[in-house]
Parts: sequence; structure tokens; C-alpha cells
Amino acid sequence: MPLPTILDVQAVDPVLTNLLVGYMQEQTRFVASRVFPPVLVDKKSGTFYVFTKKYWFLDEVKQRAAGDSFRRGGYGVGTDTYKTLLWGLEHPMADETRDDSQVPMSLEEAGLRWLATQSLIRKERAFATDFMVVSVWGTDDNNSATDWDDFASGDPAANVKTAQRTILTNTGMLPNTMVCGRIVDDALTLHPDILDRIKYTQAATDAAIRGAIAAALGLQNYWPAESVYNSANEGAAMTGAAIIDDDALICVVNPSPAILNPSAGYSFQWPGGGGGGSIVPYREQSAKSDILQHSEAWDQKAVATDLGYFFADIV
Repeated sequence: MPLPTILDVQAVDPVLTNLLVGYMQEQTRFVASRVFPPVLVDKKSGTFYVFTKKYWFLDEVKQRAAGDSFRRGGYGVGTDTYKTLLWGLEHPMADETRDDSQVPMSLEEAGLRWLATQSLIRKERAFATDFMVVSVWGTDDNNSATDWDDFASGDPAANVKTAQRTILTNTGMLPNTMVCGRIVDDALTLHPDILDRIKYTQAATDAAIRGAIAAALGLQNYWPAESVYNSANEGAAMTGAAIIDDDALICVVNPSPAILNPSAGYSFQWPGGGGGGSIVPYREQSAKSDILQHSEAWDQKAVATDLGYFFADIV
């Protein structure tokens, strides 16, 4: 991976100190950490309990006569596990490069921002690969007849209502969140049925429109994923690609993990290995360089797959 050299950070002509062209994605364009809220764990791997769902939906209260014994019942308990993996990346800064730099920004700050962005991309790509796919969630809908960019026959509102009803019937919980790619967001924003539902939105900003879409679909959260990554090999020219593309997930998100407050998934984070991400500087004197060392340890896990309903290739 190329690193800035002295020639890269020096210029022949006078350098503007109030302008620096760079590409850095806003953190709000990434959704993985919102869909799977963090759970801090004391050990790298471990076990957590799961109440067996079926016993909580039985009708076991029975009529009794005076003096009769009471019917007895109970519930089952199972377990599941998590296992955090260690991730890491370093960014070296040679003394000569830093001391001769004319870049109007400290190379330490640039390195910190670069490492933070790398961390966001890794988590987002892992989330997309593992959870924005079929055969993970309780229900999959990959019927092309329901495509939401078919403005004549596509019916996103009805489809979302079906997803909500399905999850409610199977779990007793009403989903509150939709996660989708930007191309899906574009289709919803332009769909005549959705436009008719949000036409009285006072301010036609992206935030207002997305809030209106969430309200129209009966959801608390509507999170279009807009993050991208370079899908080309390092030596080739950049090929930009959406991390989450033409799919949508309806699910239950509980932002505050707690006992008996389930969520579709969580991100188990082990602080001993870096947690969600930590950066430590150290000195490598033999190379006359300062190193920014980024480490993290996490396991993004779907802990309640029946709290999710997945639309594959919905546009």
C-alpha cells in the first residue's frame, strides 16, 4: 500500500493553506453500527441465554374449580454464542516526510481520519456480506414482481406492511427500521404512491423526505446506506461500488441492549482487543517513523433472525 513520500507532501509552487482536496465519507452514510448496536463484552468469546420463544406464546391458563390443584407450566431456556475476531491496520509516518510536509493539515490527523474510515468500510462490508443476503432472516422476498422501481405495479407500502405483519405474527414485536441501498431509496423517493403519501412535507430536504417516508411506511427509522468502497485491486484505477445496493431489510432495532429487549442483531465488542476501534501511537526508531496502530475486536451477529424480513434485489 503506497505511503506519502517527501515528494508527495512538497510542492514547487506556493501552497494554498486554506484548501485541501480530499475524499472522506461522512459517518452517517454507514449503517452497520446503527442496525447492530454495540454490546461490550468482557471476554473475546462467550455465551448468552435465549428464552425459547414458543413457550411465551402458548395459552396455558386453564379454568379450575374451587379446591382443585393449579395447572403448572414454564418456559425453556437455550444458549447462543459470540466470538469476536481481531482486526488491525497500521499507518506509518516517516520523520522526513512529516517534517518536510507542506500539506495544510497535520499528517497525524490525516492518518487518524484515514484509519477511522477504513474501520467503517470494513464493518459495513462485513454487514452487507453477512446480513444483506438471502437465507439469513426469518423471511425472504425475492419475487421480482414486487420491484419498487416498477411504478405501475410495484407496491412498496403494501410490501412493507406485509413484512411488519409477518414479524409481528411470528414474534409479537413490531419492526421499527428499514435499511436499504441508495438505489432503493431513489426508487422510493420517486414512487408515485410514496410521493402521494409525503406530498405535504413542508421542507423538501433529504432529511425531511426520509422522515416522511418512514412515517408513511409506519417505521421509526429509515436508513438508506450511502457508503461506497473501491472494488478494484490496489494497483488499478478506482472502481467505486455501493457497499449496500439494491436490497432492503425490515427489522427490529433496539438501540439500548438490555435484558428482555431483543434486537435483530448486535455487535459484540471486546475492549481487550480494541473494541469497536482504538488507535495507539508508537515509535519505530529503526525506521525513524511514528506509527498509528488501529485495532478492533468485534462479532456482528444476528441474534434474532425472526426479527428481520429481507427484500432481495427489490429494484
